[in-house]
Amino acid sequence: MADRYYELAESMNARGAIELAVPFYRQALAMLMEERDQLRQLLPEQQQQQRLLDSREEQIEGLITEAALLRVGSGSGLDERIAELAEELTPQSAQQVLAGLRELVPEPELLPARGRSLEGKALMLCGRVAEAIASFEAAYAAAGQAPEHGINLAAALLAAGQASQAAALLQPLHQRGLAVLEPDQRAALLRNFATAASQLEQPLLALQLRRQWLQLEPEAVPSDRWLGWCRVGLAQPPGDHARQEALAFLQDLRRLHPANRAIAEVLAETLEAEGDYRQAALLYRELLRP
Repeated sequence: MADRYYELAESMNARGAIELAVPFYRQALAMLMEERDQLRQLLPEQQQQQRLLDSREEQIEGLITEAALLRVGSGSGLDERIAELAEELTPQSAQQVLAGLRELVPEPELLPARGRSLEGKALMLCGRVAEAIASFEAAYAAAGQAPEHGINLAAALLAAGQASQAAALLQPLHQRGLAVLEPDQRAALLRNFATAASQLEQPLLALQLRRQWLQLEPEAVPSDRWLGWCRVGLAQPPGDHARQEALAFLQDLRRLHPANRAIAEVLAETLEAEGDYRQAALLYRELLRP
């Protein structure tokens, strides 16, 4: 068993993850010391074996000392390998990425937050939602100040039908402002928060978030998908705030896609229903042109 711990430690050390290797070195050393105590009780002919054991102990102790002296950059090799695996992640490669993480660090709890987050994404792609939630929770617990961990955990919770828990994670991030987030984090936050709001039957909030998303990434989804979300708000009774937000949303769509006839038709019908006959007539005339 000591050999196994030693081999794991050596593997991590070779990859530059010396700090992660230390617990395995210590475990191997403890087991070797126990073996030494047992050997001392044996016959004198075991002295040669004792010398070999002592030599190995010295090697392990030296590596532990080396690890204790390292303060900067010791995890860089592991971080780089995790980043490489993240670049390789696709639905087809998810199992291989999980295997790669296990090869890097056999014990998942010893992975840094980025590694647990990548593990969660790979598990999601494999359809193992409950396990993915556990991985994302571990990443969030280790580095909750990093927005991506809360966003990832919320997405997994949504997949598990836990919309209220997801919204509770995303609302504080949204309140902090989109400016503090990376572009991909902004889109993920708005998309997931809007989905949570829809599932919680909060149409106004869902429309507000999706309208922000539209302004941020107009091509994120097909125009008919945006239009479908507008229709949900337009189904609300006249004077409802969600209906007014949907109209503003629809006008934004029209500006972005002036040649889209489906958007123009829905906007003309909505303006007519709202009593804005002049703008409705202009749109109808445009639609009637050959």
